[in-house]
Parts: sequence; structure tokens; C-alpha cells
Amino acid sequence: MIDVHQLSIRARLTLFFVVSIAVILVFTAIALVAIVHRSLVTSASNQIDIEFSQADQRIADGPLAHLNRIVLPMHGDVVVQVTNLAGTRVWAASSAIVNAPVLARTTTNFEAANALGVVVLHNAKTKPYVGEISLGQVQSISTAGGTALVFGFVYGGPIDHSVTILLASVAISFPLLLVIAGALIWFGIGLALAPVEAIRRRVDLIAARDLSERVPLTGGDDEIARMARTVNDMLDRLEAASKFQQEFVSNVSHELRSPLTTLLATVDRAVSDEDRANWSLAAETILREGRRLDVLIDDLFWLARNDEFQVESPRTDVDLDDLLFEESQRIRAMSDLTVDTSLVTPTRVLGDPAMLKRMIRNVVDNAARYALQSLTFSSGFEGDEAIVTVGDDGEGIDVASSARFFDRFVRADPARSRRSGGTGLGLAIVTEIVARHGGSARFVEVKKGTMIELRIRRDGRAR
Repeated sequence: MIDVHQLSIRARLTLFFVVSIAVILVFTAIALVAIVHRSLVTSASNQIDIEFSQADQRIADGPLAHLNRIVLPMHGDVVVQVTNLAGTRVWAASSAIVNAPVLARTTTNFEAANALGVVVLHNAKTKPYVGEISLGQVQSISTAGGTALVFGFVYGGPIDHSVTILLASVAISFPLLLVIAGALIWFGIGLALAPVEAIRRRVDLIAARDLSERVPLTGGDDEIARMARTVNDMLDRLEAASKFQQEFVSNVSHELRSPLTTLLATVDRAVSDEDRANWSLAAETILREGRRLDVLIDDLFWLARNDEFQVESPRTDVDLDDLLFEESQRIRAMSDLTVDTSLVTPTRVLGDPAMLKRMIRNVVDNAARYALQSLTFSSGFEGDEAIVTVGDDGEGIDVASSARFFDRFVRADPARSRRSGGTGLGLAIVTEIVARHGGSARFVEVKKGTMIELRIRRDGRAR
């Protein structure tokens, strides 16, 4: 048995439509035959009623009991037979059955207008005629010889013959129509799916060769055109992701190579001349570069988990002002920088405490790395957003092009950043954290130095 799911979309659609059309044709044939049959029966019934009227006029005044059978003219496919009320003698009959014995008797039929039904008699004498008559009706009339019964029949089976011809026509024409419809559907679906197949082949080539190529647009705004645009948008994202991945791997390799090279060179020099080696300086270098590797690997691990949406984000009340005061104490303890916290006001938001603490620390560390003498912190609310700023009195940057510093592995001064322990990932992590809390990060224009502004929604929800 054929598994429908293994068929192509074209074959499945064609099969579906052909089966649907076949079902419709079957019901249409049944309805058509029923309507035609009913129409023929109604026409025959009307003709029998006409024959009843004509027979009544012809024999009503005749002495039927004392004459031979009256031969009635036959009109169309209807015959009549007039008998006495007892049904023992034929008084008159249509020419086709003039020699026939009594063919029927009456019975009660409440569905008929006169409550009379017809029962055809089956015996040796009526056998030659019974097969030729159908659709019997009966009516009583008054004659000079007494009450008579007029039986009317359709003679020769024209209704059955017409229905048989119709069924034969349907049996021949409907399958042929189904074949033609199936062929047209197959061809039409093929034309409709041709652009899809062309797009598939194009994407297959693009995936195998060059992500910079694109699927040609068909124009318009139908489903195929929208799919082509969507595929091109996807290719744009894939190309960007591929370039980002290549740059990311290159940058990671470069960042890891630098401390590893320093470590290996330090160890080689110390081992090559153990007696004259400055082991204190070697240990200090190894410790510094090891810490740098630890920070870099930690940042890379956090970004990787964040990119895969695996960083858990509990939502609790977080006081950003407390985090700023903690950072000010840390900076004062580890450096000679002065920290101005006079503009820090109570600023509570809903968010992930660990993430927000990391965000504040990364921004403060970045500012402290470039500060000459002092840092300036502030916090407060503006509408439904909390605003935190961290400024330094360093050389400053071009704010117009500062958005790139929030990208991964971008530094204002690569050489100085490496000496001071920067990995180029701190502000990238800040960008991810503020985005998770429905906010944004940017550098703002100040008279001296640089200042980073962080905006976070009070409810901590991502936009």
C-alpha cells in the first residue's frame, strides 16, 4: 500500500483534488439520475392523467357491458385498461394491450389522491404483458354499464430505458472527466510549484557555494514572492551569522593566543636559564596572564550561554544605587581614583541581581581602565525607565561612532586594553544584559572624558 506521506506535494495535492472531484461527481451522478427519474415519473404520471380524462370521455356513455372491447388509441408510452368494478372483465384497452386479460386489481393506498393503489396480477395469462408495464395508476369512472376502473400504465419501460442510457453516459463521461481534471490539476500544480522548486535549487546552490548570493524575486505579493523575500531575509541573517562566527572565532583565537604566547615565552625563558631567571617576575606574569585567560573564558562562556538562551534570569528587586556604592568602594580600595557618588539616588528595579551586578561592574571597570583621576556615578528614574551613568575623565571617544564599542572584541585602544586586562567583551555583555531587561546602553556626549548611559525598565521586561 502506498504511503501518502512519501508522495511529493504535487502528487498529494493532485490525489486530494482528484478524490474530491470523484466524490463530487458520484454525488452529482446520484442526484442527476434521481432528478431525471423523478422528472420522467412525473411526466408519465401527467400523461396517465390525460389518458384517464380521454378514456372517461370516450367510454362514459357507452354500453360497455354488452359490447366487445373498445380499442383506445395509444398516445406516447402510456396504455390504459378499463375493467368492471369487480375486475373480472376488460371493457376497453389501448391498442397495445387490447387482447390482454385483466392486468391489475385495486388496493388501498392512502398516499394516492383517490386512496386507490394498483397491484399487478402475475399469472400465466398476464406474463407476456407484465414485463412491459410499469408505474400503474387507477381511477374509477361512471359509465352506462356501471362503475368502471381505469388502469393506466407506462408501456415498454421507457423510464428504465432512459435511466439506463443516462447511467451509461455517466459511467463513460465522468471517469473521462476525472482523468482530464486530474491531468489539468497535475499540470496546474506543477506550474504553481515550479518557482518553489527553482527557489529550492537556488538555495541548495547558495548553501553549497556562497551565502552572498540571493534568490531572484518574482515580483508581486503572492505567496511565492513572499517566500522568496523571506528566504532572502534568512540568507541575510545566515550570511551575517556566518561572518560573525568567522570573526568571533578569529577574535577568540587572537585573544587566547596573546596570553598563551606570553605564558609560554615566560616559562621558556625561565626554564632555559633557571639560575639567572627572575622567578618573581615570571610568577607575576603567569598570574596576570592566567587571570586574563580566566576572565576571557568566563566572558566567552557567559556569551555562549546567553546566545543559546540558557542563562537563567530570576526576577527580584534590585537596588542599582547599592550596586554603584559597592563599586565605588571597590574602586577606591584598589586604585587611587576618586569616585563621585553625589548624584546616586535610590533606584530600585525588577531584574536579575547577578546580571545587573555584572553589568554595573563591567561598565565601571571599563571607565576605570581609561580614567585619569576620577569617576562619576549617577542613578535615577525617567518615566518607566531607570537611568544609570558612569563617567570618567579620560581622553574621551567619538560619540558619533561609539556604537561599535558595544560589539564583541572591539576596543578604543587595543594595546592599552590588553595591558590593563581588557578582553573587548565587557561592553558586549552589558548590551546583552540591558536588552534582557528591556533597556539600552550608549555613550553620551560630555565636556571631558567619556560617559556611558544605561537605561533599564523598572519592571525589567524585555521589549
